[in-house]
Amino acid sequence: MTLIELLLGSVMAVIVLGSTLTVLAATNDNARHQQTASDNQDAARIYLDRLARQLRNLASPSLFSANYQAQPYAVDSASNYDLVFRVVGDTMPPGSLNTANVKRVRYCLDNAQPSQTLYQQEQTWTNAASNMPPALPSTAACPGTGWTTTKKLVSVAANRVGGQNRPLFTYNSSDPQRITEVHSEIFVDTTPGTPAKETRLATGVTLRNQNRVPIAGMTATATAGHHAILNGSGSEDPEGMPLTYQWYLDPPSPLPDCGGTPVPASCIGTGVVFEKDLTAGNHRIVLLVKDPAGLPATDEDTRLY
Repeated sequence: MTLIELLLGSVMAVIVLGSTLTVLAATNDNARHQQTASDNQDAARIYLDRLARQLRNLASPSLFSANYQAQPYAVDSASNYDLVFRVVGDTMPPGSLNTANVKRVRYCLDNAQPSQTLYQQEQTWTNAASNMPPALPSTAACPGTGWTTTKKLVSVAANRVGGQNRPLFTYNSSDPQRITEVHSEIFVDTTPGTPAKETRLATGVTLRNQNRVPIAGMTATATAGHHAILNGSGSEDPEGMPLTYQWYLDPPSPLPDCGGTPVPASCIGTGVVFEKDLTAGNHRIVLLVKDPAGLPATDEDTRLY
């Protein structure tokens, strides 16, 4: 073999080796990207499973208060990218005054570019009864300050990447007191802006422990002699619980507490049906109903008697 042939053989060997290393590196990069995508998809699935489990077991605090003076709902705040609610913790610290072991849980999406991180924050307490929880920590930023713990759950949530607006959370009501369904949809993309496809994961939960606002419904009938027949049978509680009925005549705003002493003059009676002799003229009659947890609703009627 001549020197030239040896050199040519060496060059060919280097070229083949280089090509092999390039293919190997590309294969390793692809495997690494696939593993990263798989890890983030698994993290997203764990998040969805945890969220669904917690939402199915909401800690409606009124369930743990003998006098029903607790806040009667478990969802503290709800927006497209931020959800705060209360659940029962797994283990109660010895001597805790929070006998129901209620805690707040927050899931929120940090909108920083290019990576968007999904966080879980928790607020726990032992020095306050479950029916008198401490103030809600800050939700002005994600993650916020004042929370007991903060965890990163998914580091490549792509719901808002590139100016998109795909809600992480959607609800069946804009009022936290009336929310009974929560849907969560997360898009996972480890390489946003590339042809690689993102992964969509979603779940939906019905809040079986959420106490909902009652509905107040009344009719007022004026009869001879300026007599009023008031009927609140159009009221109902979504959970089928019994309601209390308080009737007001020309009340101020806000409605006064009829349990005080002396009883305010605008408090005229209780019961589903109530009758009252009035003075001649226009009168505003208000019905206030409350469920066993103290959640209120009102209806009113103004007419000439």
